[in-house]
Amino acid sequence: MLLEDLLAWFAFVGVAVFAVSGTMLGLRKSMDVVGVSFIATVTGVGGGTIRDLLLGATPVGWVLNPTDIAVCIACAVLVSFFNKPLLGRRMQWLLYADAAGLALFAVLGAAKAEQAGAHPFVAILFGAMSATFGGIIRDVICNETPVLFRKEIYVSAALVGAAAYVLIPEAAGFEVRALAGLAAGLSLRLFAIQFSWTLPFPNYPKVDS
Repeated sequence: MLLEDLLAWFAFVGVAVFAVSGTMLGLRKSMDVVGVSFIATVTGVGGGTIRDLLLGATPVGWVLNPTDIAVCIACAVLVSFFNKPLLGRRMQWLLYADAAGLALFAVLGAAKAEQAGAHPFVAILFGAMSATFGGIIRDVICNETPVLFRKEIYVSAALVGAAAYVLIPEAAGFEVRALAGLAAGLSLRLFAIQFSWTLPFPNYPKVDS
């Protein structure tokens, strides 16, 4: 149970990191603090919300306990007031923290789907959904190319992390499965960042309209 409690605390950190990434994009789009808070909240809880709705786990967690919402809004307000020094430097730390949040939510999402009785393949998809759909919604709202359609290894890392958790037999125990999923997803994402790895991307000739 110690690992489960630790993951729960890390989940708050993951929500905060995703909220900060949403805040930074909102600020680059010249939004006010209300708009930035909305984008931060959508980014922080969007993936988990869609997952819970599809699993029938309603009302979703933040409806009964709005701690995650409060974390997202607090991050948005704080970053909005201190955005100049943050935007003036390379946000490499945020990139790495986002990678950790990605791997964490992939495992937590897969575990929750599995507990709800989802098919293993579907549980893997739900894990990736939990980790990435908040960012996808953020990008769509902000008129950015969604991360799903980019060459970078992002969604793929979430899929790998979720798959590592789901495919390890339950007899191994939650701790072993969770750590393996975290290690797999985080390692792939960090290597992709460090070495600029991308998936094969065909270059189709443009067709004049």
